[in-house]
Amino acid sequence: MKTSFKSFASALLLSLTVSVSSPVLATDDKTQTKAFAVVMYPAADASKLWLNLEKYQSENKIKLTMTDQDGQVLFQETVCSRNSKNSKKNAYRQQFDMSQLKDGTYTFRISAGRQEEMYTFKLSTPVLEATQPTRLIAIK
Repeated sequence: MKTSFKSFASALLLSLTVSVSSPVLATDDKTQTKAFAVVMYPAADASKLWLNLEKYQSENKIKLTMTDQDGQVLFQETVCSRNSKNSKKNAYRQQFDMSQLKDGTYTFRISAGRQEEMYTFKLSTPVLEATQPTRLIAIK
């Protein structure tokens, strides 16, 4: 009885190990219908912004546009193929320098086919308040 229990436990442990370690491909139906995914985040330098784009469907042209609050186009580019200047395979990465832009609201519009995403952000310069010097008294 002990031998059969040990062999059953070993078989169960082996099957559990195989089932846990077997690779399973995850399929996301939303990913299949999307032409791209985009991420925007600030760089280490507070006046710069990173845009990372991954193309899911390489045949689609992706249009990037940045406008100010008045609708004036400040940046426009079309990412169309793997031979694009900032494109590697199906990825696009660009850093934008915002130091020359005035305070206000700006919008990045990224579109390909029927998919369109907009990212709105606000630039503002912090106001530095003048502080009076303080004195510290230390007694030994």
